Order: sequence, then structure tokens, then C-alpha cells
Amino acid sequence: MSVLTPDPSSPEGAVGVTGRSPRRLLVFVGVLACLLAVLSVVDMFMAKAYDGVVPDPYSVGGIFVRDLVPGGAAEKAGLRTGDTVLGIGHHMLNKAAEAPAELRRHGAGEAVDYLVRRGEDVFETKLILTPFRLGSALYFYFAFLGLLFFVLGAFVISRRADDPAVQVFYVLCILFMLFFICRLRPSSYYWIDYVVQVAGTLALFLLPAVFLHFFLLFPKKKTFRFADRAPGGAPPAPWLFALQRFLNRSPLLLTLLYTLPPVLYVLQMAGARGGGPRRLIYGAPTLNWILLADYLILGLLALAHTWWTSEDRAARRPILVLLLGTVAGIVPFVVFAVFFPSLFREDRYLAWGVVPMALIPLTFAYAIVRFRLFDVEVIVRKSLVYAILTAVVTGFYALCVVAGNAFVSTVSSSTLFSSPAFAFGFGLVVVLLFDPLRRRMQRVVDRLFFRDRADFQQALLDMSRSVVSQLERPKLRALLTSRTADLLRLESLDLLLPRGEDGAFTDGSTGGGALPALPMGAVLPRLVLERGAPVRLAELDGWMLDADSRAFVAAAKRRFVTVVLPLATHGKLLGLLAVGRKRSEEELSREDLDHLLTIANQGALGLEAAGLHEELTRRAEMERDLDIAREIQTSLFPRELPRVPGVSFFGVSRPARVVGGDFYDFLEVDGDVRGGGRLGLVVGDVSGKSIPASLLMVAAKEIVYARAMADPDPGVVFREANRRLYDIKRRMFVSLAYFLLDQKALSLTYAFGGQPTPLLVRAGSGVAVEIPAPANRLPLGAFRDVPYDTVTYYLSPGDLLLFYTDGLNEAMSAEMAPYGDERLKASFVRHAKRPLPELADELLEDIRQFTQDAEQYDDQTFVLMRIG
Repeated sequence: MSVLTPDPSSPEGAVGVTGRSPRRLLVFVGVLACLLAVLSVVDMFMAKAYDGVVPDPYSVGGIFVRDLVPGGAAEKAGLRTGDTVLGIGHHMLNKAAEAPAELRRHGAGEAVDYLVRRGEDVFETKLILTPFRLGSALYFYFAFLGLLFFVLGAFVISRRADDPAVQVFYVLCILFMLFFICRLRPSSYYWIDYVVQVAGTLALFLLPAVFLHFFLLFPKKKTFRFADRAPGGAPPAPWLFALQRFLNRSPLLLTLLYTLPPVLYVLQMAGARGGGPRRLIYGAPTLNWILLADYLILGLLALAHTWWTSEDRAARRPILVLLLGTVAGIVPFVVFAVFFPSLFREDRYLAWGVVPMALIPLTFAYAIVRFRLFDVEVIVRKSLVYAILTAVVTGFYALCVVAGNAFVSTVSSSTLFSSPAFAFGFGLVVVLLFDPLRRRMQRVVDRLFFRDRADFQQALLDMSRSVVSQLERPKLRALLTSRTADLLRLESLDLLLPRGEDGAFTDGSTGGGALPALPMGAVLPRLVLERGAPVRLAELDGWMLDADSRAFVAAAKRRFVTVVLPLATHGKLLGLLAVGRKRSEEELSREDLDHLLTIANQGALGLEAAGLHEELTRRAEMERDLDIAREIQTSLFPRELPRVPGVSFFGVSRPARVVGGDFYDFLEVDGDVRGGGRLGLVVGDVSGKSIPASLLMVAAKEIVYARAMADPDPGVVFREANRRLYDIKRRMFVSLAYFLLDQKALSLTYAFGGQPTPLLVRAGSGVAVEIPAPANRLPLGAFRDVPYDTVTYYLSPGDLLLFYTDGLNEAMSAEMAPYGDERLKASFVRHAKRPLPELADELLEDIRQFTQDAEQYDDQTFVLMRIG
């Protein structure tokens, strides 16, 4: 027999059959048990020369007469229960295993001398051996009951071989079979009897432990909580906490559970051989039977506790059925097969305790068919159902015809009523009358057994097509919830999708009946995604969840949500399906969960397709908006360069994205520059990129322009513009440089706010230098009150200036190396004598060769100014 030990690889410390190949081991155990059972049954129904003694196969010092076959040779010869056969023929015997060799020397009908001890007296008597079959109607029932257990266990293990509870149940069924067929058989002298009796006794030792073990795992692994500390309460006693930990986690629990019965048996047998008293009931000491009864009662209490504490109403029904059936089978067994024999010192009531044991496999079979116990579905075939329906209807027809003929024959002796024509016509009338009933019954059968499957398969196909073509989320949500709930007859089915602001999963509804939002980072979504399979809320332990998950599970249970499924693709969780109970209050079967998982997978594909469609739609709208923004931004740059006598300009701006945050512009602050008025030049860089930066760029430009019209002094303009920009957007700022060109004095008055210092190449110098910078250069909008100072710098004919943003000197190569100030200066000097448009192209070309067309993350904007 295999040993049952904890399997650390199984979830929640589940217990299963150890070994490299559990299935092969289970098959081997089943085949071996079947061979022993068949051997026992065949031996019981084979005729042998028999003396009618039912011996104790384990006795020594003679053959202890445990019982007598009624009407057998021993009873006719005057032997009694409790006698000891010391010898048969002329051979002294020490144990029952020595009797077969002696009996085989004699045939049926032959008289044999028996030496018998009764108490202190020893006497000799003659027995006439008779051909006898030990098998009886009661033993046939025992064999049928054992076969029923084995068929049930084999059927369940064939469907769920990897389930630890099913493995233990299968072993339990095998032990019941061996107990009924090998242990409860009448004993004989032959070696077959000794072999099967040993197997039956071993089954008896393991049976109560496996029974209790099974109900500690079924329907889920039992966790003891009697030593948990209540909120605000005193801590439990250390010994109580240690006991709880031992019962929940220690592998020694099962070791103790399985070793206690054989150890107790060995100690009792050793005490009996040492001269102590011995009381055997069907070959086992009384204390072993009492221990068996205790184990059975503890198993029933564990099952009753599971039923009492279960929060799932649908799960309580099959547990209650099993509890009632097991109690009805076990209680008579404990009373009549354990306590009565030990109390009255005889086992004549054993059959009264064993016969009701048939209720145990029958209730398990009923629970499997009715409630899909162990998540095993028994498919009812149309051919079988129609055959039964046809037989019932045909029998009913025949009964009506026979009853009608009998009635007519009793009330009339007319030739008409007794003729074959009348019988045929009457039968035809019955068929015509009951044909509508047959059709109606057939429709009822189709609706009860087969309509759901056909409708669901067709609906599943329709839904697959709809999901592929449905790109609108509201309609897709209705397909995945309302339509699926109707098909599976669910009370509720909610789709939880991540909301925009924080990504928490919510069903989108409001009010008291809505499920609470489940944060994306909570334990439950991560657990559902990792498993990739339906997760039953009743199987979740609270200690493994965080506070948000526990709150969600509690609210879901109040709404009778039983299962949560993931909608995921490529390892990304797109949503959750919260599945309510069935309208029939039955537990969701494995087939139901498979259908739901299929729908969830299709829903995930549908959500992904809908998301891609929405993303493409948003991208198309954004591209359209970007085109408009690019056109607007382009229109904000100077349409033409100012014409200042003796001064030439050229400007370039290349955004890193479709629209950028750099800008430059020219302002005529006090009259026409052609008539000698001053000209303002603004070069700026807004932090950030794309549309937000371009919007702030527009705001900064308009603020500077409005203030410069009132007072062109750069320091005043910067102080006022800084306050306005700070109030607009506190997390974005503007790097700005404002230059006021006085063409009469040939001077630049300027203020900087975070911009690079312009480069200057004087005529004939061949060196690029930075013009003097103001002391305060903080960007605009970074702080509310900042004092900005101004600098005035005088120019000379032939001077060449480069006003630029940091997108030039900070341009990055593919190796993330910056272009740098020195390269920019060298390039500026190298091409300084070229016309301004060509100079601009050469500067950009030098940068492009350095960066090798690597993607840039900053706009590149500059303005060239040449004097003379």
C-alpha cells in the first residue's frame, strides 16, 4: 500500500501520493487490490472438503474456533465457538495455516478424527467432511459493495488524477473494497484465505486514517484557526498556538495518523502472546475497532464543520448530501460492527452495520452526477436517455393496453370486445392518444439535457464572430456580461476594466451595489494573472491577500460572486470577469469554467482589438491636431526677416518632434526699424516637448511682446513676464533671451533667462567668443520673484553673432556623446565667411554628421546676425 505524505510542490500544502509516477503507483495499487479481491471471491465459491470451522488465522498453539458454519460438520459434531482444535487426523497443529495440507489428504464424506480442547478438557471427536462453499448471499452483498466502491474510485481518479483529494479518495475506495471482500469473508484453512485476510487486515488498519485524511482535504484543505488572536484580544497560550501550527503545517501529523493503528495492533498482539487477555473481532483487537470508530467520527465532524462554515450556498448542498449519506452508512457500522461486538462479546450484528454502508458510495455517485462533485461531469448521452424514454413510454403503452383489455373482459363477454380486431384497434387508439405525450416528453428531455449544450455552442460561435468584428467597448461589454450570463444562467457577471485616472479595476457602475475598485497593484489581480485560470474566492485564504483585495473579496461574496477570471494577452492583464453563482444555485462545473475561460480569452482579444482601434483613432486625431498645431506654430515664426540698414538676419528652427518648444521672433518696439527704430530679438526654449511646450511657447511670446510694447527694457520685460509664466504653469519654465538692437548706437542691450550665451566672431579674428552674460540667468517661470539685470554690448562692422538654443551644443550622437561648445565654435568659425543661409546649412550639416542622424530629443533653433 502506498504511503500518503505531504507534497511540498502542491498548492497550499496539499497532500498527495508520493513518488516519481503517482499515476502509475495508483494504477498498480488498484490492479493489485482487484487481483486480491477476485482471488477472495473465487475462493469463496469453490467447493472444498470442509469441516465447518471458521478459524482465527492468527492463532497459535492450535486452531482457535472463531465461529461455526451453521449446519456444518463441526456444529453437528458438537464443537463450539471458543474451542481450540489441537490436531486433525494423526497430526498435531500449531496454527491454522497447517490445516490445509492435512485436509487435502481427505475427501468429502470422509470421517476424520479431531483433537479438541475446551477450557481445561481435551477430547477427541469425529467430523464427517462435507463439500462446502463458504460464499453466501451476505458475502455476495459484501463483494458487490466492495466492487461499487472500487468502480466509483476508479471513475473519479480517471477524470482528476492530479487532484490530491481525489487520490486519497481513490485509495479510500480501494481500502473499502479490500475490507468488504477480504476482511469480512468467512475464514477457511487454505493459503488463499491467509493472503487475503492479511490484505483485509491491512486495509482495516489504514481505512480509518485515510477516511479522516480525506475529509481533512475535501472539499478543500482544512485550516485550523482556534488559536488565532482576536483583534484587541489577549494572545493565545503558547501550547495552543503550537498545537494549531502542528495541525496545519507539520508533516508529522499524517505520520502519526497512519502509524497509530498498526502500532496499537502490534502492542495488543504482543501483549496477548505474553499471556494478556485478547478479544478479537473479525481478526482485529477490540481497541483497533474503537480507534477505527474514533477516526470515522472525527472524519464526520470535519465534514460537518466544512458544511457548517461554508459560505457558498451552492457548495453546501453536495456537502450536506454527503454528510447525511456518510452518517447513515457509518453510524450503523460503528454501533453494530464495533460497539456491539465489544460490548456483548459476539459479532452476529455485523451485517446490520455493514449493509447500510452502501449509502456512502451511492451518495458520492449521486453528488457526482447531480452536483459534479470533484469537478467531474457525467455526460448523459442522447442514445441512453432516448432508450430509457422509449422503454418507459412503451411500458406505459403496454400497461394501458393490458389494463384496457382486462377491464373490457371483466365487464362484457361480447364477441366484439374479445376479438383480435378490437385489441388491435384499442392499442392503436392508445398509441394515437399518447403520441403527443411522447413528443412533449421528448422536448422536455431535450430541453433538460441537451438544449443548453447546443445553444451554448452556437452562441459561443456567434460570440466569437461578434467579438472579432465588435470594436466598441460598450457593445463588447454587453456581449461579455449580459449575453454570457444568460447563456450560462448566471445571476450576475461583471466585467472589471482599468479606469483612466489610476488604472484600478472597476465595473463602471455606481451606487450601493457596485463592486469596490480593485487597484492594479493589489494582490488579487496579480494572483489571477499568475494562475491564468479561474480563481474561486472561497478557496482564497485571507492571509495571502492585502487589504484592498480582502475588501473586494468580502464585497464580492456579499453579491454572491464565486469566481474571478483574467482577461489577459501577452502577460498583460486587460480586465477581470467576476462570475456570480448559477440561478439553480449549483456549483460552477469544470465545463462551465472552461466555457468562461474561453469567453475570457476571446474577450481579451476583443478588448485588445478595441484598444488598438481606439489607439489608432486617437493617433489619427492626434496627427490631425499635430498638423494643425504645426501649421499654427509655423505661422507664429516671422514670415519675413526684418530689413535693418547695415544688418542682415537669418533664422532656423527644427523641432525634435512634430511641434516644438523653441521659438524666435523680432519686435519693432519704437517705430519702423528702417527709420532707425530699435529692434527686439527674442530667442526662447520651453521645457518639455510637443503640444504643451508649443502652447506655453505661444503664451511666453505674447507675454513678452505685450510687455515690450509698454517698456522695452529687457530687465523689466523679464521681471513681469516671469510672474505671469509662473502663475500659468508651475512645473514648466521658459529659457529666454531678449536682445534690443540699437542700430544708431550699434549696441545690444539684453537679458538672459536660462539661454546659452550667443557666440561672436569679429571681423578678421578667426575666433568665436561668448558675449558678456548678465549676472542673473534663471529661466522664466521657475520662481515667482526673480531680479533680472541687463547688459549693453557695443558691436562693430563685420561682427557675426549666433543666437541659439541648447539643442545645438547638446545634440547627441548615437553613443550619447554631446556635440559640445567647442565643436559648435569651430564649425561657426570655419563657415563664418559664407552667406548666412549657407552658413546655417553648414552648421546643421556638421551637427548631422556628428550625430549620424541619431534621434534628437531637443529642438534646434538659432538666429544669425551680421553687421555690415
